[in-house]
Amino acid sequence: MCVLDTLAFAPSEIAEPTHMTRAFASTRFLVAAAWLACGCAMAQAPAPAEPALSVWATPQGVARTFQQACVLTGGDEAAAVDWALSQGFEPAEALRGNVEGLLAGAPGSVLAAPGTRGRVLLAAATGRVCTVWADQMSGPALRSAVAEAVGSLTAKGARVQLQADRNFERAGAWRNQMQWRYRAVGASGDLGVGAVTTLSDNPGTQALNVAPLPATPAFAPDGLPTR
Repeated sequence: MCVLDTLAFAPSEIAEPTHMTRAFASTRFLVAAAWLACGCAMAQAPAPAEPALSVWATPQGVARTFQQACVLTGGDEAAAVDWALSQGFEPAEALRGNVEGLLAGAPGSVLAAPGTRGRVLLAAATGRVCTVWADQMSGPALRSAVAEAVGSLTAKGARVQLQADRNFERAGAWRNQMQWRYRAVGASGDLGVGAVTTLSDNPGTQALNVAPLPATPAFAPDGLPTR
């Protein structure tokens, strides 16, 4: 509530209440009241709402970030960072503070997707390990978007094989893990493409990861060639 302070007039204005003095005092009061009312209105005005999140903060935007920055680059740190910078990503330290933990102690870079308030982070580390973290996002929606994005790579001639799709409980929360073996056209090695997402629709923290896989032996233990 606004409270208008009592106006203090000069003694001459009070001692001689002539017509002009009363008019002058009345005018001063109206002007002061209007000014205070304006100030009170400004003080009571609600803070401007935060701008809406960008498309990068949607499940499709996160899946695209993962596909383009991590999978198609083969997890290469320099290539992932170059792609992210070309899309307007920025260093995450300004938004989230210390982010070294997202690199698991390895050298690398952490960038935040534009217009996401630091909720979507790309962590590209040396050793071809690339991770996308998405905070406050629905697990099932992201899981579906990632499966579609990874599956679409077969149209480019890549080999994609789903190796795991399981649910597990950790720290009282149920999550789903999906793991693909991925090999790009012309590549000599395979990448593990994984998604760990919450089972609940409630917003949570989701993780998408790419890392090199051990080479598949040419022959199985029984002597038969592997596929």
